[in-house]
Amino acid sequence: MDKELVWKDETGTYKMGYSQKLMKEQVRWQKINFAGNIALMALILILLLIVLFVLYKLDSVNFFMNLIQ
Repeated sequence: MDKELVWKDETGTYKMGYSQKLMKEQVRWQKINFAGNIALMALILILLLIVLFVLYKLDSVNFFMNLIQ
């Protein structure tokens, strides 16, 4: 990880400050958390649609059973 903290340009070699390192790590974790939240919301939406579809199918089966009787 120390290789990421040093860079070189035409005027010399520079080292990244500790606060810059923390900010870079924080931005990385924010991106990971955002992607995780999006995936979690998609999963919850899919599960909700599955539950609603199952309830709809159960209701339609029950409706047709009542017509037969």
